[in-house]
Amino acid sequence: MRRVEVNLPEKPTRTVELVAYDPAWPELFRTEQAQLAVALPHALAIEHVGSTSVPGLPAKPTIDVLAVVSDVGDVLKDHAALEQLGYEYRPGSFADDGEHLFFRKVSGGKRTHHLHVLAASSPRPDDYLLFRDYLVASEDAAQRYEQAKQSLAGKYATERGRYVAEKSQIVDQLMSEARAWRAAGSDG
Repeated sequence: MRRVEVNLPEKPTRTVELVAYDPAWPELFRTEQAQLAVALPHALAIEHVGSTSVPGLPAKPTIDVLAVVSDVGDVLKDHAALEQLGYEYRPGSFADDGEHLFFRKVSGGKRTHHLHVLAASSPRPDDYLLFRDYLVASEDAAQRYEQAKQSLAGKYATERGRYVAEKSQIVDQLMSEARAWRAAGSDG
């Protein structure tokens, strides 16, 4: 009897996985912030943003960092110090904004850090900070964001791009609320 080997397709790798909030995330950020301050000595600010910056919020275990600089061109010309820290430049990640530099750090096949480098003249740094601050201040907004992310992660566990694209709807809604919250005096 002849033996036939059947190659079944592998189960797709889960690329979107949310984990419970880890109280170590702020310290992981502070450690990275100190290293980035050396690599980007002219940075005007280095901030912890994204879901890992919101206490209690489940997130993909990737520390999102925002670095605000006077001129992104200077970073683009020379990012060797970032490469020495393990960051890989990903041109075109934000195709709608050529002034938004994106770097990622991967360890053991998993993304550990995302670095967003933006010019101080861009409106985006303010958006990142406002979104974070609103989620920290509004438990209701954070819960709605968590529910939407959990639902999308369940639907698009193997489709990172689709997860991000679909998540933009709740992000846009929450940003509108955050702007109104700020206009009302940021007192919730």
